[in-house]
Amino acid sequence: MIGQPVEWVLVVYYGPEAHRATYGRQVRSNRYTKDYIQLSRKQEFLDAVTNLFSVTTGATGPVPLTYRWPTGAASGEFVFRSSDRPHLKWETSEGTPQVWKMALSPSDATSETIPGDPSHLEFADAEKELKLLSSRGAGQPYLMAIKLRDEPRTLHLRVYLKDPSEDYAWADLGLVPTEIQNLAARTRQRPASAASLLDSGGIAPSKKAEAALSTLAGSDDRISVINGLDVETGRALTSYVRRPGHGLFFDPTRNHDAWFQPPPLPTQIAASIDDLLQVLEERFPESSEGDVAAEALEIDPEEVDAFRAQIAQKTYAVADSTATTKTRGSAQRAFADAVKANYGYRCAVTGVLNKDFLVASHIVPWSKDQSIRLDPSNGICLSLIVDRAFEKGYLQIEDDLTIRIDWSRVGDDSVLRGLLEPYDGQKVCAPSKEAPRPEYLQRRRALIGSA
Repeated sequence: MIGQPVEWVLVVYYGPEAHRATYGRQVRSNRYTKDYIQLSRKQEFLDAVTNLFSVTTGATGPVPLTYRWPTGAASGEFVFRSSDRPHLKWETSEGTPQVWKMALSPSDATSETIPGDPSHLEFADAEKELKLLSSRGAGQPYLMAIKLRDEPRTLHLRVYLKDPSEDYAWADLGLVPTEIQNLAARTRQRPASAASLLDSGGIAPSKKAEAALSTLAGSDDRISVINGLDVETGRALTSYVRRPGHGLFFDPTRNHDAWFQPPPLPTQIAASIDDLLQVLEERFPESSEGDVAAEALEIDPEEVDAFRAQIAQKTYAVADSTATTKTRGSAQRAFADAVKANYGYRCAVTGVLNKDFLVASHIVPWSKDQSIRLDPSNGICLSLIVDRAFEKGYLQIEDDLTIRIDWSRVGDDSVLRGLLEPYDGQKVCAPSKEAPRPEYLQRRRALIGSA
């Protein structure tokens, strides 16, 4: 599984209010006009989401969010202040995120989970759909929003069913960890929502890394075992030992069977982890994660096709636990194809067209966020020198795509000054689609500022 650590989970009881909000605004009743889910107004809840969504203290405006599920995505907002309670909102014109809507024949292969007819126009008919849930075998539905660590403004949406019939066992609430089941148990029609922060972190081990770890734990000659590892397994093991996973993990590419918990480090390994890590790092030093270097790496054509399919489905995660050197090259190839095509195979700053001088540059670096590694809106097509200037902070990009040169970094290098000066204050050429997201540009500038 491609898992990422879970930071926060919100559970919403699917009662009359949630049903009316998510069913659809087409019903001829003012009780079906909401385009949001109401949440808690308690200060501890507001303090938690302020930190979770990287909001400036005291800010009260809506926070833009992206809602994701395995087969799609939608835009939304967290609204701190409104006429009533804080709420999770979606775009009125787009309607309720598909994953939270009813469908006539839901299955584990569909976005929807809740069975029902979503097409009614009359109030009584729409209300009846809620009453029929139990007879259809759906039990009690719960809407969920899962925030993964290092994803500042993305929520992964799912629906689970308590006590479903055998036909809906694929969405049983029992599939989620006990902590989340207990969270659901705290909800009812009043209060209809509950949320919890979770202490999860690190990375999950790949199957190869887990097997190597087991061999190491049972061996009296660890050096020989390490020397016998291939490069990809060695690097995967080193990454895991450097940051062993703990807590709950969630695979955003899967539907309901998305949760798991990494196994603890074997006692023999945990007792000497620093010494082991030193040996591993000497044997398997970190390879360059820069985009230029990644575009020169070996690829696996089947992996490239799989990553292209991910991009088409708007699922952009590549987990560290599966990111071998070849995988890094394959992911970069699929990402680069999308980004360069998006900019018409032209540097967005200089206009250079020669493909030998172009690179798909990540805005938020590959190493900083597993969840958006394939996201075309996290990439800009740049020529080689501009890519280097962007990577090192000599050239920075504002939210409105204005280019700023950091002259303090350029210093007295007159040649470099001459190369960069024409672009200071100009705008990056807009792509045909998938424009750079302001939140990604903000994260890039913050990383440069903290370097």
